Amino acid sequence: MQYDELPAIHQELEEAVNHFVQASVWYILRHQNAERFLQAVPEIASITKVTDWFDAAMPFWDIGRSIWNVTPQPAHGFRPQPIAEPQRNAPCPCGSGKKYKRCCQQLASAHTMSLTEEMPIVQMAVSMFTQQQCQAAAKSAPPKVRLAVAQRELDDSHPGKARNQLLALLRKGGLETSLQQHAVGLLSEAYEQLGHHVAGQKAFLQLLPSLKPPAAAEALCWLSAEAVKDGNPERAMLHILQAETLDPESLGVALHKILCLRALGADAEAQRTAQEWLPLAQELGNDEALNFFEEQASLATMEPTDYDDTLLTEPTDDEPEPDNGEDLRLLFGAPDEKLQAVTQQLIRAINQPLYPVRFEPGPPEPDIGADSQVLILPPQVEKAEGVLYSTPEGIDPLDIALIRQHPALLQSAAFIEQLGDYAGSPMNRVQQAFNDALGQQRERLIEHILAALSQGATLSWGWIEHRPLLRMMVNQALVKLEGAEPDTDAAIALLTRVLALCPQDNFGVRALLINELLRQHRAAEALAIAERYHAGDHLADTHYGRVLALVQLNRLYEAEKALQVAHRALPKVLTYLISSKRKPPKLDPTGMTIGGADQAWYYREAMREVFAATPGMLAWMEKIRKRFR
Repeated sequence: MQYDELPAIHQELEEAVNHFVQASVWYILRHQNAERFLQAVPEIASITKVTDWFDAAMPFWDIGRSIWNVTPQPAHGFRPQPIAEPQRNAPCPCGSGKKYKRCCQQLASAHTMSLTEEMPIVQMAVSMFTQQQCQAAAKSAPPKVRLAVAQRELDDSHPGKARNQLLALLRKGGLETSLQQHAVGLLSEAYEQLGHHVAGQKAFLQLLPSLKPPAAAEALCWLSAEAVKDGNPERAMLHILQAETLDPESLGVALHKILCLRALGADAEAQRTAQEWLPLAQELGNDEALNFFEEQASLATMEPTDYDDTLLTEPTDDEPEPDNGEDLRLLFGAPDEKLQAVTQQLIRAINQPLYPVRFEPGPPEPDIGADSQVLILPPQVEKAEGVLYSTPEGIDPLDIALIRQHPALLQSAAFIEQLGDYAGSPMNRVQQAFNDALGQQRERLIEHILAALSQGATLSWGWIEHRPLLRMMVNQALVKLEGAEPDTDAAIALLTRVLALCPQDNFGVRALLINELLRQHRAAEALAIAERYHAGDHLADTHYGRVLALVQLNRLYEAEKALQVAHRALPKVLTYLISSKRKPPKLDPTGMTIGGADQAWYYREAMREVFAATPGMLAWMEKIRKRFR
C-alpha cells in the first residue's frame, strides 16, 4: 500500500491521543507511583475522550504502561522505572478478575518504542520539570533526558546553555547512534540561534572523528550549508560527498547535495538527483522531502532570487573560471571510463612484484642522535617520476596512456599520492573499485619501502623523496583515528613510527600523539614526547600536555615548574583552560595566531575535557596562576 492510500488520522482523534499522553505524563510526574497510575489510566482515557474512538475492550492500561516505561522520573534519578509485562497466569491488570492470558494478553501490544516515538514523551516530561529539576537533570540524567533538557533550553531561547550541554554529551562519547545523530541536530540549531557560525564549524570539525556515520553525515550537512552561505559551494560539495559515503540512504544528505549542485550551477545534475530520490521520499511518506524533490525535479534552473540568498550565492566576477574541468572533476569524481581504465592498471600492478628499493647513508644529523638514511628509488621508478615534473602545470594522474607508457608510476609514492586526490566518495561501484585498488597498492608500497629501512634510521624531511611516504603514513593514522570504529592503538603506533622516522616533526605529529596518549591515560608516554619538544616549541599541546602528564603522574613539584614555563610561552592558553565558561574569540578559518586567543580557544576545545577529567587539575592550575601574579 502506498503512503497516500492510508487513511488520514482524524484531527479530533489526534488531539485526544495527545491529550491522553500529556495527562498521563503529568499524572506520572505528580505521583511517581506505578500502581496508582495504572489504576487511574481508564479514568484518564475517559476524561481525555480517547475512549470515544476505540472499542471498550481496548487495554488502555497497556498503552499507559508503555508511557510509564519511558517517562523519566525525578525521584529515580530522572530515569524511567519500567514495568514488565504481566505473567500469563497473573490477574489481568484491567481489573476484569480473569487471568491475563484469558483476557488482555491477546490485545496487548509487544511493540517497543523507537527513539522517534519515545523522545516526544521524554520532552513532554522535561517541559513539566521545575527549573531546579532541569538543572539537576542536565548534570546527572541519562542522555535521552539531557537531550530533552537541551531542547527545552533551545525552546526557551537559551542556546548557549543548550550548546554547552550538547558539547559535553558528544565529547564524552558513548551515545548510541540515534541519540548521537539527534544531539548533532540540536547542536547545529544551537549554533544557528547563537549566530556563532565559525565556532560551530570548528566544533563540528573537531567532533567528526568521534561521530558514528549517521551523526557525522548530519554534521557534514550543516558544514555544507555553512560553506554555501560563505560563498564556497566547492567546499560544501566536498562535505556532502563525504556525507554520502557515511549515510547513503539519507534524504537530508540528498537535499543538501541538490542545493550544492544548484549553487555550483550544475542544474541538470540537480534535476537528475532530485528525480532519483523521489521514489524513496514517496516510499517513506516524507511530505516535506517529497515536495522539495518534486519541485527540484521540475526546475531546469534555479534563480538566486527565488530562494534565500543566504543559501545560494552567485560567483563573483573575479573568481577564476576552471580552464579544463579539473576542479569539477575533483568535486564530482572522474569519468567512469577513466577510473575503470586506471583501476585495471592498479590491479595489474598489485599482482606484480615491486621493484627493490634501498637506502644509503645520509648526511650526519648530530642533533638527532640517529643514522640518517636517504631513499634511493629503483631506476625504473626514478625514470617514470621524471614525467611528473616535465611540465610546469603538472600531468593528469588519470591519463591512462601515460600510465601505460610508464607503468612504474604505480610504484611511485609521489604518483600514488596524486591518484589519492580522486579516491573520494564511492558514488558508484566504479569509484569504490578504484578506491579499493588504490588503497591496496598504497599499503603495499608503504610496507615495501619501510621493510628496506634499517632499524632506528631516520628519514630527513629535507629529501623530497621521503615526503610522500611520510604524508601517507600520517594520513593512514588519521583514518584509523577517525573511522567508524577507531583503532586508537594502531594509530598511536603509526604516529610514533612517523615521529621516529622524522624526529624534526615537520607535520606537528607530536601534538596529535601527545593529546591522544593523554586521552588514553598513557601519561608517561605523553610526557616523554612533550619533554623532547617543549623547549622553544610554539604548540600548546606540548607545553600544557607536559603539565597535564606530570600531574597525572603525581609529580606536582615538576608540574608547577612546567606550568610556569608553559604560561610564560603561551599565557592565554592557561586563562582559557581554567575558565568555566568562555566565549570564542574572533576566529580566522584560514589560519591561527601563535600565542593568540584563537590558539588558546582551539586548545581548550580539543583538550579541556581531558583536563577537567583529571581530579583537581583545573583548581590546581588556578591556584598556581595566582602565584604567578
